[in-house]
Amino acid sequence: MRKTTLVIGAARSGVAVSELLLKRGETVVLTDTRASGIVHKEFPQILEYEKYAQFESIFGIQPSPEILNSIDEVVVSPGVPLIIPIIQAAYQQGIPVIGEVEAAYRLTRTPFIAITGTNGKTTTTTLLGEIFKASGRGTYVVGNIGDPITNYVRAAKDIEVFVTEISSFQLETIDTFRPRAAAILNLTPDHLDRHLTMENYVKAKGRIFENQTNEDLLVLNGDDPLVCQLAEKAVSQKAFFSYQKKVAYGAWCLNGEIYINDRKNVIFVCREDELGIIGPHNTMNALVALTLAYLSGVELDVIIRVLKSFSGVEHRLEMVGCFSGVTYINDSKGTNTNATITALNAVKEPIILLAGGYDKKEDYSELMELVAKRVKRLIVLGVTADDLIKAANAKGFTAITKVETYEEAVSCAKAEAVPGDTVLLSPACASWDMFDNYEIRGRVFKKLVTENQ
Repeated sequence: MRKTTLVIGAARSGVAVSELLLKRGETVVLTDTRASGIVHKEFPQILEYEKYAQFESIFGIQPSPEILNSIDEVVVSPGVPLIIPIIQAAYQQGIPVIGEVEAAYRLTRTPFIAITGTNGKTTTTTLLGEIFKASGRGTYVVGNIGDPITNYVRAAKDIEVFVTEISSFQLETIDTFRPRAAAILNLTPDHLDRHLTMENYVKAKGRIFENQTNEDLLVLNGDDPLVCQLAEKAVSQKAFFSYQKKVAYGAWCLNGEIYINDRKNVIFVCREDELGIIGPHNTMNALVALTLAYLSGVELDVIIRVLKSFSGVEHRLEMVGCFSGVTYINDSKGTNTNATITALNAVKEPIILLAGGYDKKEDYSELMELVAKRVKRLIVLGVTADDLIKAANAKGFTAITKVETYEEAVSCAKAEAVPGDTVLLSPACASWDMFDNYEIRGRVFKKLVTENQ
């Protein structure tokens, strides 16, 4: 009997899983509260799906719970809150509710390496993917990094690997997902608008290892007390990375030198200043990639070569250029306060900071304490602008300009900056109040910076 799946959310992962299920001959109902014209413009391939007899779309409204009478399973896109009525009704009726990660995992035998944490996921996932590609192994860099796993399930071979960035939203909807190797980079407050409490957020992140066995690898931040505490529940083989101490199994950096310990040998890898990415936070990312790759069997010389050549990812402390003596840096991926604190600490010159965006219910006091010490001018915009001003004023910082658009923000920054300054976009907030994602926000910033130069 043909299975019928309700896919909630016509975003990248929802559209990808719909296509995969249709190609498997299953029945799909795709729904999104956005109007059909908007959805079709963003994903014109849906017009092709609508030619299938086993495909139905419901756009512009939330479907009535009665639809669940004919549904065998619900697949929910990560951006969709699990508290909406149709999902709650599915739970109450005992209909399985999973996400695209779980759906993909069930349909492939290709092993997964999964990376989660609050900050550094995209850099670490991209770096690890480059290492595996350089080793000659077929590699798919997928997940929260932007490319749905289900795009590659039909093509991926058992001997290849999915290097996967996994968000807390995606981990909420797993069931049997078992990565053969996983890493938790760090845990600081984030997405509290959805998870409500830090306890819930940490619990969601911890699901990355809940199905692992003692045959699987779990790489953990030995310098993060929350990560270490969470890991006590894991039965996996636990390796650690550290910027503060040596570890019995894993990697560390001390006095500018990086080492890996495989329990048999302590091996010098390279100097920290030889890495292609800079800053202590990026050294930590490199330690994770090193540990996951080496303990998964990649040759050390391959790892070292990539560690030295990899220069980072777009939107994460990305150098846009230096114009009239002013440096411009795009850190649009700084979507929480901890990420922006990291960015501020990585820049040594006087800073003009552009911040603000969608409200994730974070506390800005620690960030503004650093802003008061490191920032020359704070330019705020978006939903959180007034909250940022209030938090800055509480720390005695008043060199603030509030604007309404990114055109105004960049124009103001250019007018304020003098040679030797750095203009840093690191919003400390998500982009969803003004942009569909942080990538669009970062590209708008770069365009505004570089035009007329």
